[in-house]
Amino acid sequence: MWPYQIANDQHAKPATNSTHWEYGSGIDIGKGSFQYMKAAAKLNRPAGAQPISAFASVLLGVVLLTNSAQTAVSAELTEIKIGLLRSVQNGAVFIANEKGYFAIEGLAAKLTFFNTAQEIPVAVASHAADFAAAGTTASLYTLANDGKLRVIAGAAHEAAGYQLYGLAVSRQTYQAGLKTFKDLPGHSVSIATVGAPSHYSLALIAERYGFDLSEVKILPLQSYANMVSAVSAGQADAGIIPATEMTSAISHGALQIIGWIGDEVPWQVSVVFTAADTANDRSDIVMRFLRAYRRGARDYHDAFAGADGRRKNGPATAEIASIIARYIGRPAEQIESEIAYVDPEARLDVKDILRQISWYRAQDLVDGPDTREETFDKRYVIPLPER
Repeated sequence: MWPYQIANDQHAKPATNSTHWEYGSGIDIGKGSFQYMKAAAKLNRPAGAQPISAFASVLLGVVLLTNSAQTAVSAELTEIKIGLLRSVQNGAVFIANEKGYFAIEGLAAKLTFFNTAQEIPVAVASHAADFAAAGTTASLYTLANDGKLRVIAGAAHEAAGYQLYGLAVSRQTYQAGLKTFKDLPGHSVSIATVGAPSHYSLALIAERYGFDLSEVKILPLQSYANMVSAVSAGQADAGIIPATEMTSAISHGALQIIGWIGDEVPWQVSVVFTAADTANDRSDIVMRFLRAYRRGARDYHDAFAGADGRRKNGPATAEIASIIARYIGRPAEQIESEIAYVDPEARLDVKDILRQISWYRAQDLVDGPDTREETFDKRYVIPLPER
């Protein structure tokens, strides 16, 4: 794929060849953006300064932008790269970027988009990205087990009332008898890749409904588009697919939803992580990143959840949905109905993470000495209270 540097949030220009996409923050002026300068201006305004006219403000802004913006922003902000997918799960990152929360912490965030969650841990371990928000995968747990990565916060959760991953079938398959989760034995189920969230979701469904995973034929199809096509065409009986990726197929009658994973088996589906040496040697940067990220998580939560965590639109729903929509290329009204749960403090379900690692090890997807307790960094993680 060709990466793009975003300018003015809408226009893009090709950069170098890569397997992922890169987005700068706002207007492309080196390492900075208009959002950064707005945040910096708020921080640097002298106490007691008096407001000036709107016209004078515009003129002054033009002069400052023209003569000193690039130099000032480059000098004041530390550039970080954040690896992620174009998913509603990463709304907290998009919000923090859009609202200048990273800039307030002195960070110039560049968002680097990948095709699959499995690629992202490798990028962070090799320092192609400094931080990441991504689904829990075999590659993440393997690199963490090898001492190369550390989980530092929670991201999205599968939770009742939220529509993140769903089990979809074609109408013909539904009419032929595959109508509930417990009907899955003897059928083929498409997933994106082995050792990724859709695979683990299927394992949790099998455990809940008392059948062995070997009773299902698993088809790893490498992309959500392939999964939608395969299920629609009857080449796979079912698929565990993110809601945002199958809306069109559902509306056109090609797919039918059997149920949502969060309603059946709640779990910690994605996390925030960094390289182990970054966690050890750049603690100030990590803390600044997390403060900005948690502000984004709070905004996301308050837009889509009530105080009790149940799905409920808040006063800023339209604004936040619009921000997420711009980053993932979906209509804002669609975003509102296909939301994952995000904890307002980005807390991590530690107990669930340990359970996931046990499952991955049992499938021989993670091997070597068992260092699961070192997967998450207790200096940064806020544990989710056990329920």
